[in-house]
Amino acid sequence: MIRLGLPKGRMASDSDKFCDALGVTTRPGVLNYQAIAEGLELSVFLLKAPDVAWLLRRNVLDLGLTGDEWLMETGADLDCRCFEVRSYTASVCLLMAEYDARPQRSIRSVVTPYPTLARRLMSSIAPKAEITAVRGSTEALVPGIADACIDVVETGTSAALNSLTIRECFDQVTTHLVRSEASNPDMVRPIVGLLAETLGLVR
Repeated sequence: MIRLGLPKGRMASDSDKFCDALGVTTRPGVLNYQAIAEGLELSVFLLKAPDVAWLLRRNVLDLGLTGDEWLMETGADLDCRCFEVRSYTASVCLLMAEYDARPQRSIRSVVTPYPTLARRLMSSIAPKAEITAVRGSTEALVPGIADACIDVVETGTSAALNSLTIRECFDQVTTHLVRSEASNPDMVRPIVGLLAETLGLVR
């Protein structure tokens, strides 16, 4: 049985494409499906993108679609990425209030959905800064709650609307189909190939 995690939310359209390729017809509210594709039994789980990354890291899933930022947050092996899906493209950025002219080394507090990644990124900038994990958007919390935030920025529109400016860009991120470190590459290869074909990639 191959266990495949597909994200809901902003990546749902790519998940739907993959489900169609696997012969899975999704129904509202149903989050787990059984299928047979390429002669292999599959269990398909519809999850949040962060949970896909965490479950891949723990080898609970064999394959999953998730964002690079979540792979970096969980410490997953990036060499296990199978192919790029590009549900979105963005940058991991440090943002501060537009009027805040302090040097980055003066940052005392950072809010972020990616605390592990943020600690690594801030270690050479402001190593004593307090990192606070939050879920969802961070823009509302700067500067009232924290001096800065580390988040994924696509267009920068939300940051501008909240009077924030990008002080530093770190990693470029997008989305990938990923296998877990413990999965057998030969076993999952037929499914990886089938899903790649849905994006026009050569098997």
